[in-house]
Amino acid sequence: MNVSVQVSFDAAVSDGPGASLVRWFRTARTGLYRGLVEAEAGSGGGVVSEAQIVPDIDDLVRRFPRIGKTWPQFEEELATFPWGAQLVFLTQGGELATLGRASSCHVLRDDSNWRASALTSVSSPDDAVSCTAVVDFLHAALDGSNPLYGHVEWDDFDELTNLDTVLRRKPRTSLCEGGQFLRGYAWVTVCPAELAARLGGAAALEDSGAFHRVLPLRAGGVLLQASATMDGYTDQVMERVF
Repeated sequence: MNVSVQVSFDAAVSDGPGASLVRWFRTARTGLYRGLVEAEAGSGGGVVSEAQIVPDIDDLVRRFPRIGKTWPQFEEELATFPWGAQLVFLTQGGELATLGRASSCHVLRDDSNWRASALTSVSSPDDAVSCTAVVDFLHAALDGSNPLYGHVEWDDFDELTNLDTVLRRKPRTSLCEGGQFLRGYAWVTVCPAELAARLGGAAALEDSGAFHRVLPLRAGGVLLQASATMDGYTDQVMERVF
């Protein structure tokens, strides 16, 4: 896996955290990992899946093997907004190499914020088709929610944003102030409704010419794709976004 997708949310998302959580995992299964789902369903596909729910930080993990058969139960658990959840696809037999993983967890003790992430692969950072598929997944998974922040990175799986690192900012501070200050920026950046409005909205961001694609979210945020491919996210493009 070479691509990391990470999104942070305020628990007071517009349609409720449970609904946003269900949408995240459902879109991962039907979009980002569709090929893995089909390989598991086929005979001799060499793929096996498992989902996990952690109802609370001190609770035992509930496991749902072969998610194709247990998906309805998994979604029911997701709708209750558990402490943590994971959907993982592994090779069948031999070394259990991870082929794809989507997860979520609460990131502050007061349950006010939570994080969703997905790990996947693209054939190459300059392949427009597979890069676009990752962006389309993220747009579909977030539509209806208003995330505090999100990004897509190539070969960078750090939970800190780039600006958190440079500014030596604590993640808790970054999360709590996500509606006031953009947490970071990357090849793909998710900007919350509050900050998108301060920048003039989706139309003004598109007119700026700084982005390859500007994709509005129904709840008011925007998904900003800097270049057609990850390989195209050059220093010059990064400067334009900044």
